[in-house]
Amino acid sequence: MSSTLTRDRMRADLAALLDLPVDEFTEDANLLDLGLDSVRLMSLVERWRSEGVSVDFVDLASDPELGAWFEVLGAS
Repeated sequence: MSSTLTRDRMRADLAALLDLPVDEFTEDANLLDLGLDSVRLMSLVERWRSEGVSVDFVDLASDPELGAWFEVLGAS
């Protein structure tokens, strides 16, 4: 099963994980600056994979801007 994430869902998941308001997650937001670390990123990757999303830790870690993640994951 393959699935994709919406931009709203990605923002909501990040907001919940980092305990920040959803509006902090603009496309040019640097997720490391907002508090994302490798442990939290791995948690997100595992959650999304369990839901059928094809996602790779290295792809997300290599460019921690939300807009880049939208592109990598094909978020609509």
